[in-house]
Formats: sequence, C-alpha cells, structure tokens
Amino acid sequence: MKSNRTLRTTILLGVVFIILLAFAAGCSEDSTVNTNNGSGNNTGNTSMSVKMDESTLDAFPVISEAKALITEIELETEPSGVSQEIRISPVVIYFNTGGTLVSVTAANMPAGTWNKIKFKIHKPEDTEPIPDPEFREGTSGNQRYSFIIKGVYNGNPFVYKSRKSADIIINLPAPITTGSTSRNLTVLVNPSLWFNNGGAVIDPTNSSNDDMIDDNLKNSFRRAFKDDNSDGQPDDN
Repeated sequence: MKSNRTLRTTILLGVVFIILLAFAAGCSEDSTVNTNNGSGNNTGNTSMSVKMDESTLDAFPVISEAKALITEIELETEPSGVSQEIRISPVVIYFNTGGTLVSVTAANMPAGTWNKIKFKIHKPEDTEPIPDPEFREGTSGNQRYSFIIKGVYNGNPFVYKSRKSADIIINLPAPITTGSTSRNLTVLVNPSLWFNNGGAVIDPTNSSNDDMIDDNLKNSFRRAFKDDNSDGQPDDN
C-alpha cells in the first residue's frame, strides 16, 4: 500500500509540474502586455510612430543610418499616475532619414485618457533576445548598445554606438483618449541635436564626446502628438 501511495504522489507531482511548464511557456510567448488600469474594453488599436524632423537636420556630419533599441512603452495619466503598457519586448526603431513616418509598435488599449508617453532607450542584457544583433557584440558587458548612428564626418565614415540606457518622458500637448477607436501617436526626433554643442559640431569619432552625445540623443526626443492619419503632423493643425 505504501508503495502505491508513493507512486500516485509521484504521478500527481509530475502532472502538476507539466501543467506549470505549459503555463510558463504560454506566458513567455506574449510580448505585448495589457495591464489594464483604465476602464472599458480593449476595442481600440493604439500605435506609436517615429519621425525624424528633417527640417532641423544639419548637413554636417551626414547621417546615413540611425537606429535605437527601445522597450517599456507606456501611456500615463498625470497626476494620478495610472499607466498602461503597450509593449515590453525590445523593439528597434529604424529611423528613416528621408523624413517619412516609421511605425514602431501597436497594441489594443483599454478605454482611458492619457497625457504622457514614456519609453526607454535600452541597452540589452547579455542573454536578452533582440531583433537586431548589431546591438550586442562579443561577450563583454561594454559591447552592448542602445543607439547606433552611421554617417560621414570630415569625409570619413563613422559609426557611433551609445552604451547608455535612458528613460524618455514626453508630455503630450493635449490628452488623448483610447478604447473606442484606433489611435496613433507620433514621436518627433530632432537629429540636429545629436552632434551639436551650442552650434558647434561634435566629433563623433572622439570618445571624450560620448557623454555629451548620449545626452543629446536623449534630449532629441522632444515632441509627441496625436496623429491618427499618420501624416507626421499633429491632428489639430
């Protein structure tokens, strides 16, 4: 009898373990998390887009390619502090130097009113899955990057790679509502700030300028607005 009870207990524990493994696998596949702190049903799709402000782009140095790894995209209501996460998996923004809109991510959002967007320029962890391998090189923790810019300076090609993560918080000029209709938020980036110090060009190949350039990258995310027709202009203009 004792051996039969032991056998049944072993089988029961094995079944429980298999169920837990299946549950964990199902959770890990969902990269979009809707932690509903608003009200109502998830009936509206909300997307985030990015546009480089080409009207402000200085022709020197010439930028041929720019991309950033971002995560933790949220909409937030202040002063209550209620927030809604759109996506947690790392996403690469491939900036279009032609000035056209680039779609980054989208998710179903609950009904709510939001006046702030937050996200993180993200340096990946050692074992974290990323969609673009160029953001991680070798085995050193110092070979992890959050922002990569390629171009030409003084007639020579350069590649600038930022090793810093940064939290971006942008207040919206007017609150947006979600839940009943599709919405798009466009974030406007000012690339003329990236290699600029009070009007003087910063040498991207000089490592002593890295801290200044990294601060400029963070500060270049300056505006965000409702842009439901995705034309790169605020809807109220």
